[in-house]
Amino acid sequence: MKKVLYLWLLFFFMGFVMINFPFLLIFDKFQLIFNIPLIYYYLIIGWLFSILIVYVFVKKIDRDEND
Repeated sequence: MKKVLYLWLLFFFMGFVMINFPFLLIFDKFQLIFNIPLIYYYLIIGWLFSILIVYVFVKKIDRDEND
Protein backbone atom coordinates (compact mmCIF):
# COMPACT_ATOMS: atom_id res chain seq x y z
CA MET A 1 0.00 0.00 0.00
CA LYS A 2 2.88 2.38 0.73
CA LYS A 3 4.26 1.88 -2.77
CA VAL A 4 0.92 2.90 -4.28
CA LEU A 5 0.81 6.03 -2.11
CA TYR A 6 4.33 7.00 -3.12
CA LEU A 7 3.51 6.54 -6.81
CA TRP A 8 0.36 8.71 -6.51
CA LEU A 9 2.42 11.40 -4.80
CA LEU A 10 5.07 11.15 -7.51
CA PHE A 11 2.46 11.54 -10.27
CA PHE A 12 0.89 14.50 -8.44
CA PHE A 13 4.19 16.34 -8.05
CA MET A 14 5.20 15.63 -11.66
CA GLY A 15 1.90 17.13 -12.84
CA PHE A 16 2.33 20.06 -10.48
CA VAL A 17 5.81 20.78 -11.82
CA MET A 18 4.59 20.50 -15.42
CA ILE A 19 2.12 23.36 -14.99
CA ASN A 20 4.39 25.75 -13.10
CA PHE A 21 6.74 28.54 -14.07
CA PRO A 22 9.91 26.91 -15.44
CA PHE A 23 8.18 24.50 -17.81
CA LEU A 24 5.51 26.93 -18.92
CA LEU A 25 8.21 29.48 -19.72
CA ILE A 26 9.87 26.99 -22.09
CA PHE A 27 6.74 26.69 -24.22
CA ASP A 28 5.48 30.27 -23.86
CA LYS A 29 6.91 31.48 -27.15
CA PHE A 30 5.19 33.17 -30.02
CA GLN A 31 5.37 30.16 -32.27
CA LEU A 32 2.27 28.98 -34.09
CA ILE A 33 1.60 25.46 -35.31
CA PHE A 34 -1.51 25.37 -37.51
CA ASN A 35 -2.33 28.86 -36.14
CA ILE A 36 -2.43 27.59 -32.54
CA PRO A 37 0.16 28.78 -30.00
CA LEU A 38 2.70 26.24 -28.79
CA ILE A 39 1.66 26.63 -25.14
CA TYR A 40 -1.80 25.23 -25.93
CA TYR A 41 -0.27 22.10 -27.44
CA TYR A 42 1.92 21.66 -24.37
CA LEU A 43 -1.04 21.97 -21.98
CA ILE A 44 -3.37 19.71 -23.97
CA ILE A 45 -0.78 16.99 -24.58
CA GLY A 46 0.36 17.14 -20.95
CA TRP A 47 -3.24 16.91 -19.75
CA LEU A 48 -3.98 13.91 -21.99
CA PHE A 49 -0.73 12.22 -21.00
CA SER A 50 -1.50 12.63 -17.28
CA ILE A 51 -4.97 11.14 -17.81
CA LEU A 52 -3.42 8.19 -19.64
CA ILE A 53 -0.90 7.64 -16.82
CA VAL A 54 -3.64 7.65 -14.18
CA TYR A 55 -5.80 5.29 -16.27
CA VAL A 56 -2.99 2.77 -16.73
CA PHE A 57 -2.03 3.02 -13.06
CA VAL A 58 -5.61 2.43 -11.85
CA LYS A 59 -6.07 -0.52 -14.23
CA LYS A 60 -2.87 -2.11 -12.90
CA ILE A 61 -4.02 -1.63 -9.30
CA ASP A 62 -7.41 -3.23 -10.10
CA ARG A 63 -5.73 -6.15 -11.85
CA ASP A 64 -3.39 -6.72 -8.89
CA GLU A 65 -6.27 -6.61 -6.40
CA ASN A 66 -8.32 -9.15 -8.41
CA ASP A 67 -5.45 -11.67 -8.56
